[in-house]
Amino acid sequence: MTHVFQVKLGLAGLTPTDLVEKGRNLVEKCTGNANLTLPANFLTDMTAALDTLQADNIAVRDNGGRQDVLTRNLQVAAVQELVRQLAGYVQAQCGDDAGKIASTGFTTHRVPSPIGVLDAPGNLRAERGRLPGEVHLRWDGVYGRLMYRGFITSGDPKDETTWQELVQTSKNFHTVTGLDSDKSYYFRVQAIGAAGEGKMSDSATAKAA
Repeated sequence: MTHVFQVKLGLAGLTPTDLVEKGRNLVEKCTGNANLTLPANFLTDMTAALDTLQADNIAVRDNGGRQDVLTRNLQVAAVQELVRQLAGYVQAQCGDDAGKIASTGFTTHRVPSPIGVLDAPGNLRAERGRLPGEVHLRWDGVYGRLMYRGFITSGDPKDETTWQELVQTSKNFHTVTGLDSDKSYYFRVQAIGAAGEGKMSDSATAKAA
């Protein structure tokens, strides 16, 4: 059996303080990295999240109150999700090239050869949200996926140039916010695996609340 290199998240067992250190190293390694193209402001947003977590860590250390711990734990989860998203970008763009992956600050582990190009996520549903500007998305999971990428357009869905990346997430659901109320939007998703980007789903449409 042949093996390939896959991004290792390295989140297990990290203390909140260690998570800040890991996150800052990833930001440093990914800034200006020729092997990686990230959405505008991704690393800026990640740095802000790390700054908040560092402040929360200090609050827990100095005060240790129940609310301080709860706030810190919520921020830990937010930073971990950003690390997962970053790992998805790295895997999709660096493939199984261990050198390129290492240049981003992530380590790798060897896994059996990928199952190939992943199937398109099925049963994509787009539903009007409850709050103004919201649409709720949900789709069936894809075996072998590392992340999902979501896309949006308010134009002609048959025109590939109108589609824009919306989100990368490890979950098979997402709430879109900040849309124009009562305006129709189209959505689609794809899975990202060890072999890179999978097939694109059919589109789904909904009006924003």
